[in-house]
Amino acid sequence: MLGRKFRYNRDVWWKTLFKELGLKRMNPEWIHDLTLQYWKVYAANSPPFRDAEPTVRKLKREGYKLGMVSDSDGTPGMKRKRIRQVPFHNIFEAIVVSGEDTPRVKPGHESFSLVAKKLGVQPKSCIYVGDNPRTDIEGAKAVGMITVIVNRRGNRGGAPDYRIPNLRALPQTIGTVPAI
Repeated sequence: MLGRKFRYNRDVWWKTLFKELGLKRMNPEWIHDLTLQYWKVYAANSPPFRDAEPTVRKLKREGYKLGMVSDSDGTPGMKRKRIRQVPFHNIFEAIVVSGEDTPRVKPGHESFSLVAKKLGVQPKSCIYVGDNPRTDIEGAKAVGMITVIVNRRGNRGGAPDYRIPNLRALPQTIGTVPAI
């Protein structure tokens, strides 16, 4: 589904899968219920990385404005619902769901510009931290953000400004970024 217009829409994924399996007449309501169940199971089995909350809290204590940019799940409102289930979501001052709050998903640059605007800062004064070089770097760089990739899975490419092994390394890395 990568590269397709509906790459995040699980309803489309299921329809495509069932068609490939020769099951052409599937009830759209049943397919959507399957998508909702998928996200419920996914959320229950995908907790934040253990270093996420302590790092976010440390950055907040140090006075950083924190925003989040995340791609839509393809089901309107679902990503925002899943974000609200994260115990520390309220630490973020701005949350942008690409593809819902903006016309395009990442790496479209609109979501990066929007999060900076919501934070009341210029994009060039932002450090964007992501874990996917393909979606996180291009859009952030397009608006002038400094970019950091968390290299948990050996992610290559994207030409980020910094690579870190985990979020625990982020506060120290931020401290080395020249003032803008």
